[in-house]
Amino acid sequence: MSTRTILTRRRARMLCGSAIAAAMLGVPAAVHAQTADDGGQAQDSAAQADTEIVVTGTSIRGIPPTGSGLISVSREDAKLIGAASTPELLATVPQLNSFNTAPRTSNGGLGSFAPGLRGLPSAATLPLMNGHRLISGSTQQTNPDYPFLPELAIERVEIVADGASAIYGSDAVAGVVNFITRKRVSGIEANVRYGFADDYHALNAGVLFGHEWSSGSFVAAYQYSENGNITGADRRYRSLDFRAAGGIDTRSAVCPDANVNLFTGPIYAAPGLAPGLNTCDPRGPVDLVPENRTHSLFVSARQDLSSSVTLWGDLLYSDRKDVVQAALPGQTFVLITATNPFFRAPPGTGALFEFVDFRPDNLVGADHFDQTYRVRTGNATAGIDVKLPGDFKASLYGTFNWSRNDTFQPGIDTTALTAAAAGTTTATALDPFGSGTSPTVVAAILDNPTDFTNHQRTRIGAVKVDGPLADLPGGEVKVALGAEYRRETYDQRGSSGGVGFPEDLKRSVQSLYGELFVPIVGEGNASPMLRSLALSLSGRYDHYSDFGSTTNPKVGITWEPVDGLNFRGSYGRSFRAPGLRDLGSTVGSYYAAAALVDAFGARDPLRGAAQVNTMLLYGGNQNLKPEKARTFSLGVDFRPGFAPGFSAGATFYDIKYNDVIGTPSGLGALLFTDPTFASLVIRDPTAAQVAAAITDTVPFFYTFSAVPTIENILDLRQGNFGIRKTNGIDFDVRYRHTAGFGTIFGGVAGNYILKYRTQLSPTSAVGDSLEAGIPRTTLRTTLGVTAGPVTLVNFVNHRSGVTASFATPTGSGLYHSKGYTTVDLRLSLRLPDTGFARGTEIALQINDLFDKKPPFFPGTDGIGGAYNAIGRYAAMSLRTAF
Repeated sequence: MSTRTILTRRRARMLCGSAIAAAMLGVPAAVHAQTADDGGQAQDSAAQADTEIVVTGTSIRGIPPTGSGLISVSREDAKLIGAASTPELLATVPQLNSFNTAPRTSNGGLGSFAPGLRGLPSAATLPLMNGHRLISGSTQQTNPDYPFLPELAIERVEIVADGASAIYGSDAVAGVVNFITRKRVSGIEANVRYGFADDYHALNAGVLFGHEWSSGSFVAAYQYSENGNITGADRRYRSLDFRAAGGIDTRSAVCPDANVNLFTGPIYAAPGLAPGLNTCDPRGPVDLVPENRTHSLFVSARQDLSSSVTLWGDLLYSDRKDVVQAALPGQTFVLITATNPFFRAPPGTGALFEFVDFRPDNLVGADHFDQTYRVRTGNATAGIDVKLPGDFKASLYGTFNWSRNDTFQPGIDTTALTAAAAGTTTATALDPFGSGTSPTVVAAILDNPTDFTNHQRTRIGAVKVDGPLADLPGGEVKVALGAEYRRETYDQRGSSGGVGFPEDLKRSVQSLYGELFVPIVGEGNASPMLRSLALSLSGRYDHYSDFGSTTNPKVGITWEPVDGLNFRGSYGRSFRAPGLRDLGSTVGSYYAAAALVDAFGARDPLRGAAQVNTMLLYGGNQNLKPEKARTFSLGVDFRPGFAPGFSAGATFYDIKYNDVIGTPSGLGALLFTDPTFASLVIRDPTAAQVAAAITDTVPFFYTFSAVPTIENILDLRQGNFGIRKTNGIDFDVRYRHTAGFGTIFGGVAGNYILKYRTQLSPTSAVGDSLEAGIPRTTLRTTLGVTAGPVTLVNFVNHRSGVTASFATPTGSGLYHSKGYTTVDLRLSLRLPDTGFARGTEIALQINDLFDKKPPFFPGTDGIGGAYNAIGRYAAMSLRTAF
C-alpha cells in the first residue's frame, strides 16, 4: 500500500471521527458521560472501522452527513439512562414529540409507536433499522413503524433532524431515526429490570448471545417486557368543572346513573328522578397507559466468503399485545315509553314517554370495554457486499417485512338497543335505570364487535455502489449510486357491526439515487481560516405506481475555519408519499337528517336556519398527491482545544411543509366558505350524483327504508390541504472533567421553537400552533459523577407551558399553563471484577422523583400538554456478562 493511500485513509478517518463528534447536536447530555470507563475498546474498534461505517444521513462510507447535525444515543447511554425499550430511550430526546411522556402506542392503541420531530406529525419522520426501511404495525397508517428492539441488541441510535428524502425517499421530511444494532459480540449478556409506581408495575428481561470468529460473527438477542395499566381514576386528576377558572363544566352528563329529559322542563336525575343532573368524570375507567406484553427477537449474522465478499443478514421479530381499557359509548336520547315495564316517570309529571341518557355499565357489567390489539411484525434484510477495484464497494440486498394486526373492539348494537327500549315485557325490554335487562337482550345489544385482521407486506430489492472517484488536494472525491425496487401491500379482513370492510391495496416504487462528496479544502490545501471545506450533493428520483413521480435534491456544506470550530448548512426538498390507506381505505357514506346536521358538523350557512338532509363521504382518496417540504438549516459546533472536555453546538432549522394530507371534516363554517373546499360541497345534487356517491362506497348508512331527498353532499375524504411552516433552534452544551477521584460530567440539550404557523388550506387564515398546545421549549439537563465503580446521575426534563384555547361561557379564550418539569436519578454500581460478580452491574433509578402533577389547563382534560402519566417510578436492574 502506498504512503499516499495510507495518509489519505488516515485523513478520512480523522475527518470522519472529528466531524461525527462535532455533529452530535442536541443529544441528551448524559449520553456522553460514561464512555471513558469502557477502557477505550469501543473507541479503538470504531476508529478501525471508520472507513467502512455508513453514518445516517449519507450513503457514502466514512463520511458524516455533510451540512446536517447528527443526534446520537449510544449503547452506553441507554445503560446510563436506564431505558428498557426503544420507546423509553426515545422519550429522553428533547427534539422528539414523545419527550418525557409515558411510552405507549399511538392511534389509541391501534398498533404503532411513532413519535415525530419538533412538533411535526409522526408520519413526517422516517424510522430505519441499520439504514433499511421498516414495516408498519398500525391499522390506520401504512407508513413505517418504529422497531421494538431488544435493548441489549442496540449499538446506538442516530437521528438526523433534517430533511433526508434525497437519500432515503418518502417520509424523511422532518428527519430520520436510525436504530443501529450490534454485530460483533463475544459471550453472553443478560439484564433484568423490575419497576413500580402507584398502581403500576413493569418487568423487562433480556439475554444476548454473540460469537465471533476470524471470518464472521453471529448475534442473537431476546427480550420479554410487560407492564400493568394506569387509568384516569388511578391518578385522580383535577375535576373537569372549570368554571372557577373562567371555563365551563365539562363533566359528562352520560353516566351510570341515568338522566331523564322530557323537553318540557328540568332534567331529572336517577335514581330518585328529582330535578337535577347526574355528572361524572369519563376519564376514570379509561387507560392512560395500557396493559402491554411484548416479545422481541433479533438475530444478525455475517460471514466473509473471501477477502472481498461478505454475506450478511438481520432479522427482527416482535409480538406485542395491548389490552386497552376504553370508554363505554354513552347512549343518548333513548326513547322510553310507558309500555316499557322499566319505564319510570319523574314524580309529579305524569309523563307517558321520556328520553334517557345513560352509560351502559349495567349492560356491560363493567365501566369500560377491553379492546385488544395484537401486533406481530417481522423485518428481515439479507445481502452481499463485494469489494471492487479502486476501494469501491457494491452492496446487493433484499428486504422482506411483514406485519399482522388483530384488532378486537367490543361495541353496542344501537339497533338492538332501540328495539329493546321499545320492548313491552321484562323479557324483551331495556332497563336504563338498573340491571333488569334480561341476559338475552343484553347479549343482543353487546353483539356488535369490531373485529379486524390486517396484513402488510413490504418487499425491497436494492443495489448500491460507493467509493472514491478522484483525488483532490483537499482529499478524495467520493460517490454513491443506487437503485431500489419496492412492493407494498395491505389487506384487511373482518367486520364492524356485522358489516365487512375488505381492503386489498398495493403499489410499487422504483427509485434511483446518487450522492457526491467533494472535499474542497483539506489537509493538502488548508490555509488560514480555511482548515477544511466539504460539499455534498445528493438527489433521488422515485416513481410510484399510483400517483406518479417525484424528484428531491439536497445540498450540504461544512466549513471548518480553525481547529475545533465548524459551520454547516443544508438545503433540500423532501416528501411523504400518501400511505396506502390514505389512498385506498374504504369509503363510507353516512346520512345526516336535517335535524342532525349540527351533530355531524354539517351546518350549511347558506341554508339559513332550515338545514337539509345531507350525505357525508369519509375515507381514502385515490387522487392524493405526495406531501412536500422545503428544509433549510444552519449550524455551528465548537470544541475548543484549550478546554478538551467542553463542546457546544446549535442548529437553526426552517421547514415549509405543503400539501399536508388531512380531512376537512370538523371545520364547521370554513368547509362552506373557504374557496379551497368549494368543490367538496355539492348543493342540490342530481339523482345521478347521489346514486354515484352511494354506489362508490360501502353499504350506505341511513335511518329510513328508502333514501330521502339529499340536498347536500359533503366530500370529507382526505385531501392535500394543509400547510405548516416552522423554524427553531436545537442546542447542546456539555462538559466533562476528569478529577483525581473520577469524572464529573454535565450538560443541557433541547429545542426552542421560534415559529410554528399552520393553515388548514392555502386560502384559510394562518394559525399559530404555539397557541394550540405545542410547547415552545423542551430541554434535558444532566449532572453526574463517576467515582470508581459508582456512577450517580441526575436528569432534569423540562417542557415549557403550553398556550391553547379553551371553552368559556361566552365563547373561547386562551390559557397559558405552567411548565412541566421532572427530575430523574440513576445510581449504578459495578461489582468487583472477580469470581461470580465479574461483569455484573446493579442499578437503581427513580423517574419523576418529586411525583410532579401535570400542569392545570381548563380544557376538556384539565391537563396542559403532554406528560408522563406513570409519575414517580422506581426500578432496580441487574446486568451481567460472561
